[in-house]
Amino acid sequence: MKKKAFVSLLFALCLVLCMAGAAHAEAQIDYVSDYAGLLSDTQRQSLNEQAKEVSDEYNFGVFVVIVNDYRSYVNGSMADFAENVFHRYGLGRGQKEEGVILAMSMNERDYDIYAHGDFGNYAFTDYGKQQLANSFLDNFRNNDWMGGFRDFIRYSGDMLEKARNGQPVDTWIPDQTETGPRMTLGKLLVSLGVGCLTGGVTVSGMKRQMKTANRQTGAANYVGGGVDLYVRRDDFVNRSVTRQVIPRQTGGGRPGGGHFGGTTISGGHGGSHSGGKF
Repeated sequence: MKKKAFVSLLFALCLVLCMAGAAHAEAQIDYVSDYAGLLSDTQRQSLNEQAKEVSDEYNFGVFVVIVNDYRSYVNGSMADFAENVFHRYGLGRGQKEEGVILAMSMNERDYDIYAHGDFGNYAFTDYGKQQLANSFLDNFRNNDWMGGFRDFIRYSGDMLEKARNGQPVDTWIPDQTETGPRMTLGKLLVSLGVGCLTGGVTVSGMKRQMKTANRQTGAANYVGGGVDLYVRRDDFVNRSVTRQVIPRQTGGGRPGGGHFGGTTISGGHGGSHSGGKF
């Protein structure tokens, strides 16, 4: 009876270990996982080696996941999908789960960059993630997938290197200190008086000159070198909840005092997002 009970217990233990091993195997994905069929096996292998090299160099996970439609996996946004994949498969390294993932969904051409961890948010600031996106969006818009993923991995490595040296890719905000002479009330009144006097003389002269002007009947006389109607506009879609400034080193050859602009912390996991269309 005891032998039979022992055999049953051993069988149950083996079954548990097999299930645990299967679950662990399921939780492993490549550095570059292409579920949309954009890359050849040779291209994917090359990108995997490149991402692994950067990840090992900085002990920081750098990942790419491509799917046909993110809505097949999560009931939420593209940012939710990127965050879900990152944490479900344990892509971050170390106790702080340091890492960054580029998630792409081909159906609506959506992408999201999700950075996690103290160093992750230090290296991949809001401004930095926008610059990172600029490194690959031009490739993606021309359907150059290999080139875009290669640039994402390479530029991620560059950003990690700069952050490790205390100079993350970020905007620099100078200290708002008064450097010029104090403006006293007397100086202010004198300046206003001189300005009014100068303005009055100028306006009087212009008024006398305008008396000789004639009404023009054609619009061409009012157009000089042409009118530029081209409007330049940059759209960035960021999923943000709370602004948290990450302490950074100062100096590094920058003139005067100041600090880096900080990063946006979004969601309960303490990560930051930046996404849009490609």
